This record gives sequence, structure tokens and C-alpha cells, in this order.
Amino acid sequence: MKIFYDLTELEPWGKPVVTLGTFDGVHLGHQAILKELYKEKKEKKRESLLVTYEPHPQMVVSPENSPLLLSTLEEKLKLLLNIPEGKELSGILVMKFDKELSRLTAGVFLEEILVKKLKAGELITGENHAFGKDRSGGIELLKKASQTFGFELKVVPSILEDKARISSSRIRKEMLTGDFEEACKMLGHSYLISGKPVKGKGIGTEIGYPTINLEVPGKKLLPRKGVYGAEVKMANRKFYGMMYIGRRLTLDDESLSLEINLFDYQGERVPDKLIVYLHKWIRGEMKFESLKGLQTQLGEDEKKVRQLLINLKKEETCP
Repeated sequence: MKIFYDLTELEPWGKPVVTLGTFDGVHLGHQAILKELYKEKKEKKRESLLVTYEPHPQMVVSPENSPLLLSTLEEKLKLLLNIPEGKELSGILVMKFDKELSRLTAGVFLEEILVKKLKAGELITGENHAFGKDRSGGIELLKKASQTFGFELKVVPSILEDKARISSSRIRKEMLTGDFEEACKMLGHSYLISGKPVKGKGIGTEIGYPTINLEVPGKKLLPRKGVYGAEVKMANRKFYGMMYIGRRLTLDDESLSLEINLFDYQGERVPDKLIVYLHKWIRGEMKFESLKGLQTQLGEDEKKVRQLLINLKKEETCP
């Protein structure tokens, strides 16, 4: 599998099976499309190509209304390659989304990009897929274009959860204000947060719970504040622990903090980039009368998280 960052880098694959989209979060709906892509690749004996956009189109079209991201590009690629059908892709094209691309009408996008440059022999897409300037193109236009330009079209039905369509926007809402476990259920995987380790104030070390502090991209969606059961792969080892997302209320610090305490961590070298897998929300942020009160609560949190994560050590959870 190859990753391309420009249309000019694509290999001459003839008539590949293609899918296009933002794939933010790589949720169960996206995974259904990937399964169909893999199926068609095998049956038709064609190469398969997934096209995604960077940055998210809304950041270019309407920056003030652009959503927080369920997955950065790095996280998205990691998630795609963690899925069996994703590993079987012939290639992933990360297409730069800019003003010029945003101005292409749906018809021109189909002819110039899908047909002439991607040379698609078949297109796999979800039933709610929209494309082109002002998202004016949809399934009906694709059906007409498939007849005009001679490519096959397969539309994958939406995946439902509680009788409603799974979508990135629905998952974002659940992450921010609702049920974290429900959001992960719709994702079909644990929630990834990748960040750069930064120096903290050392308070955790003082009370027996040293932490690694993280700095994450500004457009990354952070779930509801609180303590989470978490997992990290570092130095070819898996570490389990608890991550806190929230304010340091006990210290009267209103700034947002992301810090993770790893169980059984003996000071292995911390990489320049850390990827944390969040498994379960444990409790919300709290203010304590003293550091001693915080220390006591962290002891209770640790018991809950250790009990929660005990079965995870038997599973392949953190690639």
C-alpha cells in the first residue's frame, strides 16, 4: 500500500476502484465503504484507491464554521491502516483541498478529477455523499455521470445506530456533550488523541502520580472533560493508565490540561509524538480542598481504571 500526496504521484493503475471523502474519524459508516471497496477490488481484480482531503474542506470553504476534527491526518492514516480492509488498499491519495478545488462545480470535478486524473473504473460511495462547489453534486448526478463516462457505481447504505445514521457530526456532538462510550461505539474503535509531550508543573510527581503532559493541534476535538481509562504504545511496549482532560481546579488554574499517568511506567524514553487511546470516561473534573484530597481521589480513580483495563491486556487494542 502506498500513500500519495499529489495527483501527479499516482501510478498508472488502469481503472481502479475508487472512493472519495473526508473520512473524519474513520467510523463504522466509513468502514462499511472500505469493506465494499475491498470486495470489489478482489472480485474485479482491480487496484483500489481511497482519496481523502487535507485540510478538511470546511476549513477552506467556511473556516468560521469548520468542525473540530475527530482525527488529524496522521491519526486518520493510522486508523485506516489499522482496519484489515484498509491494509489491503492499493493506495491512499491525500488530496490538497484549496480554494481552486473548492470552486470546481460537481460536473467539472467528476470529469476532470474522477475520470481524467483518477481514471476510476468504479466508484464506491455512501448514499449521503455530496461533492463539488456548494456540495451541489449527489447520487443522482453520479448515476448520470457513470453512464456518460462509463464507470461503475456502487452506493453503500448508511450504517444506523438507534435508527439514526452514523455520521462524523453526530459523533462529534456525542463526544462533546453526550455519552463517550456511545460515540466510540459509532466509531467502532477507541478514540485517538495524538500530541507532543510538553513539560508540566510537576504537581503530579509531588503527590505520587507523575504525568506526561500533551499539546494537541488546535482543531482536534477533545471529548468531555474528566478522567479516562487510557492506553499508550511506547518503546514497543503497551502501557495502561488514566488520562485527565480538563482544568486544574484544585490549583485555581482555568487553562485546559491534558495529562496522562501511566501505570508501571519506569521512565522509558518518551517519543516526540505520543498517541493515546481513550477507552472509557471515568468521572468529570472536580475541585478539591487540598492536594491531599486530589491524591486520595486519584487513588480511587486508579482502582477503577485498573479494573476496567484488566481485560484489555488480553486484546489487541493498541496497534
